[in-house]
Formats: sequence, structure tokens, C-alpha cells
Amino acid sequence: MIRTVLAVCLALGALAGPARAQQTPPKERTVAGVWRVDFVTPLGQNWIIMTINQSGPRLTGHATDEFGEYEINGRVVDDQVTVVWSVAEDGKMLEITMKGKLESATLITGTAKLGDVGEGPLSARRTGDAGDH
Repeated sequence: MIRTVLAVCLALGALAGPARAQQTPPKERTVAGVWRVDFVTPLGQNWIIMTINQSGPRLTGHATDEFGEYEINGRVVDDQVTVVWSVAEDGKMLEITMKGKLESATLITGTAKLGDVGEGPLSARRTGDAGDH
């Protein structure tokens, strides 16, 4: 009887092991820091300095350019980074979405989408820690 119960428990444990492995949440990467983001859109070449704070997969902080400072929000899952901010353009708010891949600890490549204006390539290079800016 004890052997039967033990065998059943071991069999159930073996079956549950793969199920637990499939439920493992995606890994998050550290992207907190100061980044110079260069991107090209139908409106031309643009750049911002982005200070990213990270709490788990959630990203917050601000983006700064010659026109002002903008609050950012985003997420990082595995090596995929998404950051969103809005700027005033012709009296309306234009949402900018940066989607990229964390290529290394100091480089993100991807695209920047400016509302429904268009999108273009981007490159972001880490220039320091979040406390440096």
C-alpha cells in the first residue's frame, strides 16, 4: 500500500514538473539608466535623452529633448523593450512608441512609431545610470 501511494506521488510529481516549467514567467532584463535615443521618422531625424527607472518589468521615468521633458511608461520582457511617451504637436498630443530589442547591456535597436504619422528605425545607447541624470 505504501509503495503504491509513493509510486502515485512520484508519478504525479513527474507530470506536474513540466507543467510548472511551462508556467515560468518571462525573464526581465535591466534597462534602468540614462539612454540617448536616436530615431528617424517621416518628420526627420530626432533624438532624446531617456532616463529609465525599473521596478520588475515596469518602466517609468522621463524623456528630455530641446522642447521639454515628457513622462514615460513601458515594460521589458525578456529582451523586448517598449516605452511610450506623448509630446505636443500642432496643439494635439502625439503618442510616440519605442519598441526595441535589448541587444546588449548598452544597446537597444528597434522602431519608433509617431502616432499615425509613421515610424522609423531607432538606436538607443546607455550613457549612464539612472542616478547620473
